[in-house]
Amino acid sequence: MNHFEPSVARARHCRKEMDGALWASVQAIVPDRDRKGQSGGDRPLARPASPERAPAETYPSAARPTDLLDYGAYFDLSLVPAFGSEVPEYAKAAAVGELARRLVHIDGSGDTTVFPRISNFSSDTYAPEHLDRMRRWWDMEPANRMAMTGASDEEVVRSRRLIGIALDHLHDASAELCEEVRTIVRDIVLSRPDGSNRINYGGATSFALWGAFTINVETHLEWIQFYRQIVHEAAHNLLFGMARDEPLVRDDASVRVQSPIRADPRPLDGVYHAAFVSAREALAIDLLLCRHEAVGCLENDDPKVLEDLLGISVLAFWDCIETLRRDAQLTDLGADILADCEKYMVENFALESS
Repeated sequence: MNHFEPSVARARHCRKEMDGALWASVQAIVPDRDRKGQSGGDRPLARPASPERAPAETYPSAARPTDLLDYGAYFDLSLVPAFGSEVPEYAKAAAVGELARRLVHIDGSGDTTVFPRISNFSSDTYAPEHLDRMRRWWDMEPANRMAMTGASDEEVVRSRRLIGIALDHLHDASAELCEEVRTIVRDIVLSRPDGSNRINYGGATSFALWGAFTINVETHLEWIQFYRQIVHEAAHNLLFGMARDEPLVRDDASVRVQSPIRADPRPLDGVYHAAFVSAREALAIDLLLCRHEAVGCLENDDPKVLEDLLGISVLAFWDCIETLRRDAQLTDLGADILADCEKYMVENFALESS
C-alpha cells in the first residue's frame, strides 16, 4: 500500500486504530471506582454558552464522538510535557473524572458527525481546564511561545466562511483527499496570539491532541492560506497516526539540526514531518491547479498565488530530503513512507541539475 497517496480507507483505519488504542489505554489507567461516578464523573464538561456565539455541536458532552479533549485527558495522565512543569494534580483529577464518564458513553459505531467541527479557543466554548489542556499540548515550547487566546466574533465568522471555501476547493481538486482530511481532522480550533507570543504561528498539531489542530486567524486572511494550512496540519495528524506503533527515525530527539521550514533547529523527527507535510501541500496545490486548467475554477490572481506556494512547498521538501538523507537514521516504517513520498515528488517535481 502506498503510504503517501490520499486514501480514505487508510484514514478510516488510522482513526479506528487510534481511537481503539486510546480507549483501551484509558480503561487500563482509570480505576473501576471512578468509572462508577465516584470521582468527578458527574462534573460538567463545559460552561454554559450562548448558541449565538458557537454552534451546540462544538460543546464537549459525554456522548460526543472521540475528540482532542479525550486524547489530551489521557496524555495528561500518562505523559510529562517535553518542556515546562508536570501536569498539575488538579488537572489529572479532572482528566480522570472526564474519562471515567466518557467510558460509559463511547460508541463510535453510530457516529454520523460531519467533520471538521470548527470552534473558538474561548471560555464561551470550552471550560477553563479544557483551554489549559489544549494550551499545554499545543503551546509546548517556551522559546516558541504561541500565547494562544480566543478569536473575536468577527474573526470566527470570517474564518468559518473561508474554511468552507477552502474545503470546497479541496473537494473539487480531489474528493479522495478531501474525504481523507475530513476523516482524520475532527476539530479545527480557531485562535490568535495574545501579544506575549514569541513566534507568529500559523497553526499547531500535537500527537497528544490527535485529530485536531489550532489555526491562527491573524495569519489567515484568504481561503488559499486556509487551504494550505488545513492540508499541512491534516498531514501531521495522518503521519502521527501511521507512526503510532513505530517511530519514523531512530535519532535522539535531543539532537537538533537546521530545519528548512523553521528558524530554530529541530529534531530529525520534526524534519521528517516537514518533508511529508510539504509534499502533501505540493500534492493538494498541484491538484487544484490542474483542476483549474481543466474547468477554470479559480479567480483573479489565485492561480499565480498557488503557483508561488507550490514552489515554496516543493523546495522545502527537497531541502528536508537532503537533511534526512545526510543525517537521519530511518526506521523501516520511516524508510517506506519516505520512499513513497519521494517517488511522487520525483515523478512530479524533480529538481533540475544546475
